[in-house]
Amino acid sequence: MWTCPNCERDLLRENIWHICVKADLDSLFEGKPKELEFMFDKILAEVVEWDGVIVSNTKKCVMFVHKQTFLVIRPMSKFLDVQFYSKEEQQCPPFFKSTKVSKKYENHIRISGLEEVSPILFRHIKNSYDFL
Repeated sequence: MWTCPNCERDLLRENIWHICVKADLDSLFEGKPKELEFMFDKILAEVVEWDGVIVSNTKKCVMFVHKQTFLVIRPMSKFLDVQFYSKEEQQCPPFFKSTKVSKKYENHIRISGLEEVSPILFRHIKNSYDFL
């Protein structure tokens, strides 16, 4: 692991390309419903325990990296946009969007309540972690 001396983000290796801007995690949740922060904290508490996970934030999102970025969480005005990857397209609810990117699918689920941070959501995230 390498920490960028400019933005202080933890990255997989030295001098890897990244958006080099200091970002405060709390600023991502300013002016947003407190429940979004609670949902994020619940996801963070689970995922950070997985082997080799690096968590870093940018001005607009929080990225979770293992061998590659496997999870991106963007706090929006009324929901969290949870992005992860799979081998196949995901077309059924709760998926908001599933787009082919190279040899994988980038999937998005939008969650707005703590009850949506469920074992099913964690299974999708864990599958992305294992896949990448």
